[in-house]
Amino acid sequence: MTAGRSVIVLVVAAVAVLFGVQLLQEATEYHGGAGQHDRTTVVFTVSERGNRHGDTFAAGALWHTCIATIGWDDQEDPAPQDNRPPRTYQAVLHPSLPADTRRRLRGCLEDLVLSHIQGTVISMDSGPA
Repeated sequence: MTAGRSVIVLVVAAVAVLFGVQLLQEATEYHGGAGQHDRTTVVFTVSERGNRHGDTFAAGALWHTCIATIGWDDQEDPAPQDNRPPRTYQAVLHPSLPADTRRRLRGCLEDLVLSHIQGTVISMDSGPA
């Protein structure tokens, strides 16, 4: 009887592991495509150390590098935001990004360190034009 229980426990564990792997695969899979709205607006700050080209160059370099990772074509260059803290920029993408692509873009902007340039996303909202 103990051998039978061991087999049952092993089968249940194998099914649970396969189910977990399937869920993880689905959660991390890139689905692509456009979102349901007209645009996604991204507000982010840049911090740089030792970059001699200025904040606007730093924001553009980080932005264009991250946009290239998601393969998005219709976007506006980041523009400085005067009514926000220094080194704050806003950029708009058309049409809006789906949820998984927003996560990828946020991760890139916050995790990528490009020539001592790093970003912090303040907001990322999708809505009508």
